[in-house]
Amino acid sequence: MNKKPSVSIVGSGVGGLFAGALLAKHGFNVKIFEARPQIGGYLTSWKRGDYLFETSMHELNGFFPDDLKLRTFRYLGIFDRVKFIPVSSPYTSVFKDGYKFTLPHNFDDYIKKLAAEFPEDKKEIERIMEKIKKISSQVTGYLHESDFLTAMKNTPVKYPMLISGCFQTLAQLVKKIKNPKAKTIITQLFCYYSDNTNKMNILYFAMPTYSYLNESYYIKGTSAAFSNALGDIIKENGGIIEINKKVTKILFNGKKACGVEINNGKETYKSDLVICNSSLISTFRNIIDKKDFGGIWRRHALHMIPSTSLFIVYLGLKATPEKLGIKEYCYIINENDDVAKVTKKCGKFFPHNQRPIFFTSYMLDKDMTKNGLLTVSAVVTDNEKYWNKYKDDKDAYRNEKKRIANELIERVEQHFPGLKDCIEVIEIGTPLTMKKFTLNDGGAVYGAAQEWAQTNIFRFPNAFHKKNLYFSSSWAVPGGGTSGALISAISCVSKLLDYYGIKNEFNDFAKPEPIAGDNRPESSR
Repeated sequence: MNKKPSVSIVGSGVGGLFAGALLAKHGFNVKIFEARPQIGGYLTSWKRGDYLFETSMHELNGFFPDDLKLRTFRYLGIFDRVKFIPVSSPYTSVFKDGYKFTLPHNFDDYIKKLAAEFPEDKKEIERIMEKIKKISSQVTGYLHESDFLTAMKNTPVKYPMLISGCFQTLAQLVKKIKNPKAKTIITQLFCYYSDNTNKMNILYFAMPTYSYLNESYYIKGTSAAFSNALGDIIKENGGIIEINKKVTKILFNGKKACGVEINNGKETYKSDLVICNSSLISTFRNIIDKKDFGGIWRRHALHMIPSTSLFIVYLGLKATPEKLGIKEYCYIINENDDVAKVTKKCGKFFPHNQRPIFFTSYMLDKDMTKNGLLTVSAVVTDNEKYWNKYKDDKDAYRNEKKRIANELIERVEQHFPGLKDCIEVIEIGTPLTMKKFTLNDGGAVYGAAQEWAQTNIFRFPNAFHKKNLYFSSSWAVPGGGTSGALISAISCVSKLLDYYGIKNEFNDFAKPEPIAGDNRPESSR
């Protein structure tokens, strides 16, 4: 076709920006509408005094095996615009008795080290890690299939582990591990995605975990540099990004999306297609009428369970990492040896002071502070329900924030003495903060929860071609985290290009394929 369609994109989270950049470079007329004054969603940063703070991103998992991000990053020229700093270790598990286990950034070395530390679980460790590797490989192959029907057709023969994996939980995967510390180290990253190992789907655990164990990166200049680079690509290719423009209705004509209404009818913008980067629950509740889109998928969206949210303590420290004994980029501080003891049971959440703390020191990027200063964050999994009782009582809300923040700081202080005395700036974010900042239901940071009823074939689709309506976010296929949102955008755009018979140009950038052991992005070499 000669004239490319016009596209309205609701929201400028990374899924919206990435879809917009890919489409703009393919010649589509792209316009993004963002309700807030800043693009990027969770991939942003902010400043207090001499300290630059990362909003929420800690690490971006890598490009091995042939992660779909790699070809699209090459196509967009991301490696020429953004510097990716290699992280030496994905994390260090820290326990109350002082025991520490630092993971090497090499899958085979990790297995050897873990088996040597916990010889009684050697065979089970090897079995689990081999399963994680195979699942990751099969998920990658599934995502590389030309279309959904082909992928489903090939699944029983080429990707059989995806079928059983749909219904297996993380708790089931590690139930035969005897040593509780070993179990916690293996499952440690689940805290990023879920609050319950008994519901966490292993497909959504295995894929990013295998990738993180091989390589991970921090973005120089904070994740905002990545969001801004995508914004620049959109504008350079004729696209438009409108901030402070809240979409209050998706317009339909004869059951087909035909544009958006802005700020309760103050403006309208007509387009051939609409892509939603917004939370699916609020999208179907507030901006898509039932008469325009009803049926099973609407009910599915409205009854989604949001993923976990976060409680974050941002600290500006007048100290060097060496002074505080901080040697690694990311520590996960465990109050209990067995992570199963701090997962949600019977709908109840364990106290904040029992949850693992993700303690991240942003020492890789020297430009985030001046000399002698350090930016860190202490993060625990959280949920909006706990905080709803404080909505109408500002003083109680403020006091509870401070109480929990002080508990987390005290726990970090036990492992890094002197930290409290170095605090110069402190800011606190709760799930209510996350919800207000991103408009995500539940303050969710990973879209829909990674539970079996919301994963794989049960995940919300990217494309409804007959409605001219598409979905690109962590709420839709495949979902979960920054990489999940990026791959959702890739899937969404691929389906759209295929439907319109337009050549998919980024698939030309699949070669050279990544090589284990030397798979650093071009900008890091």
